[in-house]
Amino acid sequence: MGRDYRDIRVQYYLRRWRCLEENRDKLRPYEIEQGKLLFNSLPKLSKDELKILKEKYYDSENVSSYDSNRGIYNSRIPINDQVRADQLNLELSDYRKQRQMAEFELEKHMLEVGKLIIKSEEKIYLKINHFLYIKSVDIQAVAYSDYYVTVSDIVLTHGVMCDDKQVFDMTNEVIKKGVERLEGYGFIREAVDNELNYI
Repeated sequence: MGRDYRDIRVQYYLRRWRCLEENRDKLRPYEIEQGKLLFNSLPKLSKDELKILKEKYYDSENVSSYDSNRGIYNSRIPINDQVRADQLNLELSDYRKQRQMAEFELEKHMLEVGKLIIKSEEKIYLKINHFLYIKSVDIQAVAYSDYYVTVSDIVLTHGVMCDDKQVFDMTNEVIKKGVERLEGYGFIREAVDNELNYI
């Protein structure tokens, strides 16, 4: 599998916020990736936005989704909007609007951080949609220029199996320029999940 960070369900991440933090030494690779995205995005919020989300999601003591293999809870049930509104002496509609705006801001930051994470990956796949990946492509440096590459003979695959997809090594300058050319044609980067050692 891989990641492209285009479809972010903010509330899912927020429900897992405290559990990701408390169980750092027991996280699976995909959870490490979730933490990397969340914990690099939260500091970009204003203090007020962070406070609203923390009080609703992080401060909740209601745990859920118990993983008996690891002996941990994977998420928390957020505090009810009406309860938070009453605690803050606000109308429910006013509180809900503030919370939704904070979540919207976090989603924007997570999308930006996700793009940066993908850009920083050394090994990636390229896809045209959720199903079609590049199986093979010919990327060649133009003989008379250090700045241009040619891209030809693109073969696509359904991409169900990782073996069917071409892995692009972004440390190679020719490949990197070829990937950038392919992005201009509408292809999207997706990170290859291999050795993960984040957080």
